[in-house]
Amino acid sequence: MLGFSFGEILFLGALALIVIGPKQLPEVARNVGRMLNELKRVTEGFTSDLKRQAQVDFDLKNPMKPPTMPKAPPPPQAAPEKKEDEVKPS
Repeated sequence: MLGFSFGEILFLGALALIVIGPKQLPEVARNVGRMLNELKRVTEGFTSDLKRQAQVDFDLKNPMKPPTMPKAPPPPQAAPEKKEDEVKPS
């Protein structure tokens, strides 16, 4: 738990009891617990937003290839126009 040993936690609890006092200690502990819970909730939301954005960025960098459509045949070429002044030798 946060790298504290049992003895350290016991010492901090006794110190808090002496400094804060027995009357206010439950209220202070409750407020600290609420603040830690709120901090945990905010960081989880921030982490999920970052993960979601990272996934969107990854999807944009590596888009799926769209299905390929067969190419349409080229349009038929029109026959070259004959010039009227060209006369075929007979």
